[in-house]
Amino acid sequence: MNSSLKSFLWKIIILLVVAGGMLFVNKMFLHIKPDHIESWVENFGIWAPVVIILIFIIRPFTLIPLSIIAVACGLLFGRYMGTLYIVTGTVLGSLLSLLVLRYFLEEIQISDEKKQNLYTLKKDLEEHGFKSVLMIRLLPGVNFDLVTYICARVEVKWWKYTFATLVGTLPGSFLFGFFGSSLLSLKPQSLIILSILIVALAGLALFMKREIGKKYDVNQLKEETKLLKEN
Repeated sequence: MNSSLKSFLWKIIILLVVAGGMLFVNKMFLHIKPDHIESWVENFGIWAPVVIILIFIIRPFTLIPLSIIAVACGLLFGRYMGTLYIVTGTVLGSLLSLLVLRYFLEEIQISDEKKQNLYTLKKDLEEHGFKSVLMIRLLPGVNFDLVTYICARVEVKWWKYTFATLVGTLPGSFLFGFFGSSLLSLKPQSLIILSILIVALAGLALFMKREIGKKYDVNQLKEETKLLKEN
């Protein structure tokens, strides 16, 4: 099994274990209901979505995993509005990160044969910006900020990068939004839908791995990018 898919599945397993623990604690001790969360968020008015989007925007400059904030967003705002805020904040945050990195970093100059995968990806991003960014964004298990870092150091137009990120983050954003919104009351129908989403994303991961694997090794690409950061 591909390590990117393994990473994705392990994250899902961990999230499910955490969710089970939260459901147990809530049922036995806290007794928090979804409408309690809804009332609490409504007390903040317009500032609630503004604050969560700002957190998403500054997140790339911190060590906070995207998945944690995304699940929290789903818990606070529900599956649909939560997904909207996850996508909005993630796209704005990735765009700001891209622009900041481009201001401080130089374009990649690759001549080292040890970075062949990175060189191939660089060419693909520059020649087929939207398609290449979208393919990588749709590959679960690949670090979100790592993709931003690579794109910041190649000649891919910012608007192609942004649009591809918008489309590419939709499946995962809905998964996290749905998962977060179900944390306090995981009903059987919600569990079925969540399982379908997980299977669908796992299938997408396998498909994208097959397509991307025709051109370069994702695992080797990660190692080459680490070497790039050290230089």
